[in-house]
Amino acid sequence: MNLTMFYELDDSGSPVLDEHKQPIIRHRPESKALADVLLVTRLHAANPAMHHVIDKFIELYAVTLQWDWFDQYQAWIERKADAEVLPEIALDADIDPIVFEPFAEPAPLRPELLPMAQYREVPLIDGISIDEYLFRVLRFNAVRSITVEVDGLVFDGDEDSQRRMLAAIHASEDAGITQTIWRLADNSQIAVNLEQLRAAHAAAIIEQGKLWTKTES
Repeated sequence: MNLTMFYELDDSGSPVLDEHKQPIIRHRPESKALADVLLVTRLHAANPAMHHVIDKFIELYAVTLQWDWFDQYQAWIERKADAEVLPEIALDADIDPIVFEPFAEPAPLRPELLPMAQYREVPLIDGISIDEYLFRVLRFNAVRSITVEVDGLVFDGDEDSQRRMLAAIHASEDAGITQTIWRLADNSQIAVNLEQLRAAHAAAIIEQGKLWTKTES
């Protein structure tokens, strides 16, 4: 078992030994808890330029997992050593034979050090992975920012705008009118005809469809 990450190392990469010929344990490095990872993920999910911070916190969380295990392993080693120490018995003592049970407690299982991509694929946030969470946040923001152009007019194409377009189309059809006043993406108001509104609605749905699924890079 390779435990070098937990020990002080000399220039050759070998553990430095104390006066009892035992490896000297390093001071525990900076690490992060899972709650820290989730907090920074939610904080920076919408900003791709800050996703490297999320990756750094994941790396530090992986350190936490290793050092938590090492603490448990050290405690297990001590319990095992204590259980295997034979009691001192006088040679002339009149006692019945002592039966010693072997130490049966299993060693704590060491978590595997995974590549970053695999940590980001583990379900950690409400049953979904960090990668999936980031994708959903970015998709949500991208959908909110959809704009489409029809006849030189730029329409908001987010989901609320799509619903308003559809309602306006149905209302116009029911009323038998062919145009309505509409607020464009630049907040200007202009009369648009029914065909322009239908075209904008269809284009917005198509743009949303492009954003809705992951694409292979």
